[in-house]
Amino acid sequence: MRITLIISLLTLISIHSLGQSDRPKEITPPVLQQIKTAVDKLIPAYKKTLELKELSSDEIAFSIDTFYIQQVLSKRIDLDYTTAGMNKAVQEMSSAYDQLLNKYYNRLLKLLKPQDKTTLVTTQKAWLQFRDTESKLIRTLSKDEYSGGGTIQSNIVTSSYADLVVKRCIDIFNYYDRLEKSEKY
Repeated sequence: MRITLIISLLTLISIHSLGQSDRPKEITPPVLQQIKTAVDKLIPAYKKTLELKELSSDEIAFSIDTFYIQQVLSKRIDLDYTTAGMNKAVQEMSSAYDQLLNKYYNRLLKLLKPQDKTTLVTTQKAWLQFRDTESKLIRTLSKDEYSGGGTIQSNIVTSSYADLVVKRCIDIFNYYDRLEKSEKY
């Protein structure tokens, strides 16, 4: 799941769309609510497909959560495909994944023995430092003097940050899920 690639492709699509009569639409709170309502309607059918795969309830819940986040992102960008619109959509997607990451981080923390919690806490603090310094490097490399410039640089920076958060969220969920499954046996 490479957000950077997705944003790049969506940028190309939006450039093509600019030649058409469609104009980007501002994502106001009522428009965002319409998007979320439309995505909510997709969930039951998606859940049925997941249930056929014999997944655990946690895997189903996580898949639904990530499906929801990705669908909202996609629908937002379909409407507001401006550089600023895509950046805002990806930033909000990153925030949603960060919340999901925290949910499973806290669940994982509860499963660990007291003496092992320190390892997770230390690792998460190190990851946060890595995320922040990696983001700083990406912003530095996106400067005109290194990248050649262009408005797409802000999309690359935003989506690169999102990639870091999404990957960590998936990693934390997988740690949690593996431990949760092993505890049931």
